[in-house]
Formats: sequence, structure tokens, C-alpha cells
Amino acid sequence: MKRPSAIAKVTAPPSSRGLRVTDPESARVVAILGRDGAVVAAGAMLTGTVIVTCAHVVRQVSRPEGNAPGGSVSVRIVGAVDRPVVQARVTAYGNPDDPPQDIALLEIEPRDGFAILPTEFAAPYRHAGKRFSALGFPRGIPRGRVASGVLNAADALGLVQMDGLGNAEVVGGFSGSPVWSTDLAAFVGIVTSEDHSNGLAWCIPAGLIAAFHNDIHVKFRIPEPDRPRIYDYETDDPNPVLFGTASNDGRRRLSATVKARKSYYHVELIYECIEGSPPPRGKYVTFVTYPDFKKEYEDAYELFSELDARGRATTVIYPTDSFTVAAIGDAGDTALTLNLAQYMRE
Repeated sequence: MKRPSAIAKVTAPPSSRGLRVTDPESARVVAILGRDGAVVAAGAMLTGTVIVTCAHVVRQVSRPEGNAPGGSVSVRIVGAVDRPVVQARVTAYGNPDDPPQDIALLEIEPRDGFAILPTEFAAPYRHAGKRFSALGFPRGIPRGRVASGVLNAADALGLVQMDGLGNAEVVGGFSGSPVWSTDLAAFVGIVTSEDHSNGLAWCIPAGLIAAFHNDIHVKFRIPEPDRPRIYDYETDDPNPVLFGTASNDGRRRLSATVKARKSYYHVELIYECIEGSPPPRGKYVTFVTYPDFKKEYEDAYELFSELDARGRATTVIYPTDSFTVAAIGDAGDTALTLNLAQYMRE
């Protein structure tokens, strides 16, 4: 058999193109290009064809000039091997002068798209103290710079403060950059503004993005350092303290079906959107049990369930005793609890 003198170039169909799998915190970043072709800001790929960035960025770069909704934006896909420049249409446009609404969606043609799963965001119980990193393009540097630091709590507008700690800080050119949290292994939002003189910046958290675009994938999370400590399982019941006592808030409802077995209970938890209520946001519901509850081979404190087309999510647990469970939906904006004791007495 004759040995080939060179490796043949194979062009894969667009629908099968993927992004690199190393460093996911930067692989899904896109560089937003100005009308002159220079890099001015960033965005994040939500799916293989949908990109989120800031509305004020789109206002600056969209073509024709001043025509943001329905306009066109050039973007470079930095996580692709050949880093192509593609055109994206502006499909949704918030308010660039209102920081919580400073959001825009771009869509590239399917032929230019990528075969990737939706990007996962997290809405943590506490932002404060979580480490972050973000790839941006200060001064239009094409290769970008990675800024890092620590998140702080959300401010009065709901924006999450970012305190810079590294040599590179979040400055102009980072707008629209997805903010990665090492502690959550997920993105938590996108950069919207900065105060370079004080080493501060702010990001729009996943919950606000989900309120703008309810198809984003957001999981409510309580990482281990933020989990409550239970000192007496006979008296401590942390979920009502954390999440309240409502099982039905008029928009969402949490219920359960319980079947007694010989040494345990078979419990199906049911979270549903009440008919006529606003559509669900964030795609996921997190069922919260108690910190030391275990299912076979897994930590079952946080159980994630995707909402179906009816706005319903379920999960099954097998406790040996009663406790209060919680269900967190709408990217952290809905919190319901249910005391299983009332079902186990029946």
C-alpha cells in the first residue's frame, strides 16, 4: 500500500463542527468585532448558533449603524480551531442604558454553527467569595487577556460585583465576556461594566439573563462551603429557614406522592408551573434535600431535573424518615418547600 505523502484535508459538514474541549471558560467566548474589523468586546456562545453579549456593545458595532434590532454583527469564534469570523443577526435587544437589561442575543446561520451542547450557567445561593475568571479584549488585543478575582454579593440592581485580584483586571473590552466560576464549574453571568480606578467590575448574573432569555440553561447551586450545618437531626430543619414555607406561590406548585416500603419511602417530588402562570425560566429545577442525604453512589443534596414542555419537573428519592424538601426554579427566583411528614403520616 502506498504511503500518502501528506494528510488529506477533510472538511467536516458545518453541523458536525465542534469547539475545543480544553479550558471551557474560554472556549465558548466570542470576540465581537467593530465595523472596522477590530476586536472591541466579547460574548458567550449559549448554543451552537446563539450568542449572548451586552446591548451597549451591539449598539456600538451593529450594521447598519444605529440599527441594533435586526442589524448584523461580526464575531470571531475563538474556541474553534480555525477561529472563523461569521456574521450574526441581532435577534433580541435589551436596554443598553439600564444595566440589568444590558443584554442582547445574536444568532448565526446554522451553516456556520457548531455541534455543542447548551452552555451551562449556575445561580449560586451565594455569589460572595466565589473565584472568577473572564477572557476579554482590553485595548482591542486580539489574543485577549484573562482577568481573575473574587465575586461579591449582588448590589441593589441585582448586578454581581467582581473584585479584581490578579495582574489583569476587568476593563474596557471585557463587556459581554462570560464570567467563569472555578468553585461552581460553570458560568455565572456576563460582564457589563467596570470601575477600573477601584479595581471593580460588575456582571449580569444568570438569573437576570434567564429573565431576558428564558431558554438559557441555569442550575441553582449550593456548593459545599455554603451548605447549612445540621447539629441535631431531630430538631434542625434548614430548608424552611433558607427558602421559606410556601409549597404553592400561585405560579408554581410543589407536591409529592409517597409510597411506604418495608424499610424506606418511595417519594416522587413534583414541581409544576400552574396553568396561566408565566413560562418557566432557566430550564432546570433544583430539588434540595438535606446536606448529608445520600442516594446510592451519589451526593443527593442537589438533584437537578429539566423542565418538560408542560413546565413540570420531577425526581425520586428514597428516605427512611421525613424531612422538608425544597424546589428552586426560575434560575433561583422561585423557592418552594414541602414537609414530607404530612405525607408519611397518611
